Amino acid sequence: MTTLIGVAAGSLVSRRAQDRHWVRDQVAATCARVLRESSSVLVDLSEMDVSRPDSVPQGVVLPTTIDWRPWNEALSMVNLVADKDIAEAAHALDEQIWRFHIIVRRGLTPQDSWLVLRGRVVAAQNDFITVARRQLSLAGDPLERFSGRPAPDDPIWTS
Repeated sequence: MTTLIGVAAGSLVSRRAQDRHWVRDQVAATCARVLRESSSVLVDLSEMDVSRPDSVPQGVVLPTTIDWRPWNEALSMVNLVADKDIAEAAHALDEQIWRFHIIVRRGLTPQDSWLVLRGRVVAAQNDFITVARRQLSLAGDPLERFSGRPAPDDPIWTS
């Protein structure tokens, strides 16, 4: 009888550990997908801005050329498997992408800085990474830098 109880308890503990591991793997994969798709959207926004015909004045809204399905699927997966903090960070990133997309569709004004506008999305990506690392990283320690890209005010951008 003791052996049977031990086997049942061991099976229960093992199953819980497997479930936690599976959920953690799903959240990690979902976070990676959010970062991949948000980066893809940034590339698409750049292409959309560069391909805007000079004959279309700023303020005239052009149809979007972006396929939003992959991004929306990534957000849906976050809503499905991630905890509240990760989901809220993904939603904040989505908001910045929306704002940037609307500006690009209307056409950048001479006062608009591509690097500043892009920087808002990148900052939201970095916030998302910070929140996800708190849950997924064994150490959970924050990063000092998120890329090796020079700062927007670095002289390399003007030389």
